[in-house]
Amino acid sequence: MWRPVSVYSHNRGRFHHLVFTLRELLWLAAAVFAWGHSGDSFIWLALIVLTALGVLLWNRLGPLEIVNQILILVDFILVTIAVHLTGGLASQAYLLYGGDALFLTAYGTLRYSAAGLVGYIIAYGLGSGGWDVRLFWWRNVVMGLYFLGAGGLGVEYRITRTRSRENHIILQQLSRLRTLQDSIVQEQDIDEVLTRLIGEARMTTQANIAYLVRLDNGRRIQSVVMHGLALPEDLDVSTIPIPETFTVITEAQKAEWLSPMRKLLWDSGMRSLAMIPLRQEDTIYGCMGLATNQASEGLRVQELIIRSLADVMSTQLKFHKSQAVAAKRGQLLGILEHVGRIVNRNLEMEQLLRSLRQAVSEVLELDSFFVALTLPDDPTHALMEYIWDDGEEYPSEVIPLDAEGLTGSVIASGKPLLLGPNGTDRGTPAGSRKEPQGMVFVPLVHEGRVLGAMSAQSYRIEYDPDHLEFLSAIASQASIAIRNAQMYQQTQEIALTDYLTGMGNSRRFNLVLQGAIEVAEESAQELALLVIDSDSLKSINDRFGHRVGDLHLQRLAQVIRESIREDDMAFRYAGDEFVVILPRSNIADATQVGERIRHEIEVHRFQWSDTPILGSTISVGVASFRPGMTADALFQAADHAMYQAKQAGKNQVARAQ
Repeated sequence: MWRPVSVYSHNRGRFHHLVFTLRELLWLAAAVFAWGHSGDSFIWLALIVLTALGVLLWNRLGPLEIVNQILILVDFILVTIAVHLTGGLASQAYLLYGGDALFLTAYGTLRYSAAGLVGYIIAYGLGSGGWDVRLFWWRNVVMGLYFLGAGGLGVEYRITRTRSRENHIILQQLSRLRTLQDSIVQEQDIDEVLTRLIGEARMTTQANIAYLVRLDNGRRIQSVVMHGLALPEDLDVSTIPIPETFTVITEAQKAEWLSPMRKLLWDSGMRSLAMIPLRQEDTIYGCMGLATNQASEGLRVQELIIRSLADVMSTQLKFHKSQAVAAKRGQLLGILEHVGRIVNRNLEMEQLLRSLRQAVSEVLELDSFFVALTLPDDPTHALMEYIWDDGEEYPSEVIPLDAEGLTGSVIASGKPLLLGPNGTDRGTPAGSRKEPQGMVFVPLVHEGRVLGAMSAQSYRIEYDPDHLEFLSAIASQASIAIRNAQMYQQTQEIALTDYLTGMGNSRRFNLVLQGAIEVAEESAQELALLVIDSDSLKSINDRFGHRVGDLHLQRLAQVIRESIREDDMAFRYAGDEFVVILPRSNIADATQVGERIRHEIEVHRFQWSDTPILGSTISVGVASFRPGMTADALFQAADHAMYQAKQAGKNQVARAQ
């Protein structure tokens, strides 16, 4: 069964190796503390055994992970022995218990960190005998904050890691989907295509059983393709339910398993079933079902990829039906096939729309072409995503949507328009710079929702209904590709955005900084970089908690946004560290920006509940780009300057030397 190949397996190994190495250092520190005291040989012997164990398990990640967790108890024992040998309560070896707080963070939750804290108190009490000493309990309070704080950070780390992995898997699945689309466009046998698609759907979603139902023009079941289970000859396929929307049936919904197909799946050990219609516009071509013997959550979280697979199957089924009337359409349907190959292989929006225009121009005498897409948060405007006129491409622009205008009416009604030279009295066709002779406007509709409109215009000829039908067929395919491209862009955006501040993350910063340096090199422009670090986050977290610390970071991000130009770019690099890229700025300009941000943070304080948050300051490092510098060199220069500001007393701006 296929599983996404990614960097996560490699990183998982590095993670377990790091924990094991840190444990080696922890035990070595315990041995050094106990060196020269009676009984220290036990710790040195344990260190030798640990080293030998590491040699045996280094390349066996499963056992290494288990051993790493079991050895947390041994850590407590060895540190307790070191504490006892070196003076009990007077020994500083108790600090080594902090290593176990980190290990519990890596492998546990807040509950495990709390249990580890209890274990620490017991172990330290046994090793030091300080149960009735105030210093003992003060140390327990401090170490308790460390254990619980580390546990909280561990929870957040695992949540972030899980989300990042899910986003990465979605990107890989979409990429695999694009590869699949490329591979099937050459296949002429629709049965072979559907067999491959349903097999791929089963492997991609890790379902136990998958089936695909095809409908004829009268919405009667024409055929069933099943993967993972033999289809009984006596099964009445006409009773297979065809859903209208994406539906998941769980084990608890026993009444829903009464149809012969669902009963067959239930008797085969399946406990959850996801069904989705294969639909384009108002036409349903069939449905796809994915069944698993696991809980339904696994199918629900994969709704995006299931819908994408269904879109591909719908496209293939519609394409097959279009081929059935190829004798009547001749050249137009031949070009339609070519267009289908082009739009389905692109997930990058710009290249997709350019390829779409090139394909349309092969059958239409095309002089002007545009694609307008709706804005989710602004129904009164649309984005002219692609504009081509008289051989030139024009920048994207936002236009108002007038219900009486051509583009606005097509988007509002979801119906196409065919106009001649006298049909422009309803508005000026966006994208055209001359008086068109022929104009076609068609909506881009995906699963019943209008995504926008597409228009082809000619300054030389009038278009006829065949041209309208052709462009409408193109639009029905293009809408799927456009929707996939939008989802691809959204997924990329999630992977490049910091969840707390809404700024770009370190991955986006590295990409943007490299591009900014290339522009500065080519155009001999100035470029500066700010590295900003909060001086106050730790004290805010310790005093008021991590929720207030998050608010502090969000406020710092807001101040940075409000203090920079529109062309400047700000990112949350890591933890409480932010970076700002300042194109066309020298080091003096950048220093002023850094000082403005520093001053704003210092003088305008905020409150949590009724408590003022005091002492909120930042340290800023400034560096400017010099020809020949790498992105890493520029960042290191600004980062070093920031640390100089820290060392000089914090709450100041320092320039790189």
